[in-house]
Amino acid sequence: MNTITATYRVVTPMFLGGADPTTEAELRLPSFKGALRFWWRALQWGKVRNVEELRHKEAELFGSSETGQSRVLLGMEHAISGTNKVTEHWPPTSWQRYTGYGLRDKGERCYLKPGTQWNVHVNLRRCSPEQRGQVLATLKLLGLTGGLGARSRKGWGSITLTGLEGADWTCPDSPTAWEKTLAMLVGQPAGSPAPWTAFSSVATWKAAPARQNAQEAQQWLARRYQQTVKNTQPKSNRAQFGLPRMFKGSPRSERRASPLFLHVHQCPNGKALPTAIWLPATFLPNEQSIPGYGDAARQFVENLASAQ
Repeated sequence: MNTITATYRVVTPMFLGGADPTTEAELRLPSFKGALRFWWRALQWGKVRNVEELRHKEAELFGSSETGQSRVLLGMEHAISGTNKVTEHWPPTSWQRYTGYGLRDKGERCYLKPGTQWNVHVNLRRCSPEQRGQVLATLKLLGLTGGLGARSRKGWGSITLTGLEGADWTCPDSPTAWEKTLAMLVGQPAGSPAPWTAFSSVATWKAAPARQNAQEAQQWLARRYQQTVKNTQPKSNRAQFGLPRMFKGSPRSERRASPLFLHVHQCPNGKALPTAIWLPATFLPNEQSIPGYGDAARQFVENLASAQ
């Protein structure tokens, strides 16, 4: 397992900007590595004693000015680019505009189309056995729950790990398989939420019944999310879905990414699973609790499995 090759597929339109996002979308290695580090941190919380220890372990594995070169070496043959543009108009009340807020506000942006695949070569020779296991688990987690580009937490830019040369991997083909695979990767998470988005004992995840294709799955998931947020009362409790929000009394000076992740998983047979993950954390520096205790977001996730 010193060298492995991971193959990923774009499942939903990926708005990942190049030098000029209006003329070309581009996926380069730094973007992938950034996402890998994000999910590594989310997975490692609870396995360390404090934030400083986690930062040290991350620098030791991925490199820093103090620790030197990364122990895990990543490579891609070339950048992945695309010039596809959204041609249809997104009405103000549409699910596309709601979950893709800002994607078209500054002119047309290019995206990588679904079905695009790329390989990432991973050299683990300099890693310890423990670090190898961590990297392998994170590669799988990223391809099971992650995305790249703008609005990836809202279901855009979802990716799926379709192959893993040099290590065991079976791409989940059902809601039950997806949930079990994620549970195996996460293991027994920590008892309390982290200062950032991470797995803990209060995290939860579910997959809805399969749809015929990724486009149908994204649309179903986004509309359900849109309706859930609009039905959340009082309006101030909608802050649990991320800040800032445009309504009277909201803490508009604060920013907080949503602890709720929407993701579309591509099954080997072409069908797609609408999935969601709730990863609550310390919400804001001056307000530790999530508005409404996150009840609406948690219920959104827990009800997915029985939704039609």
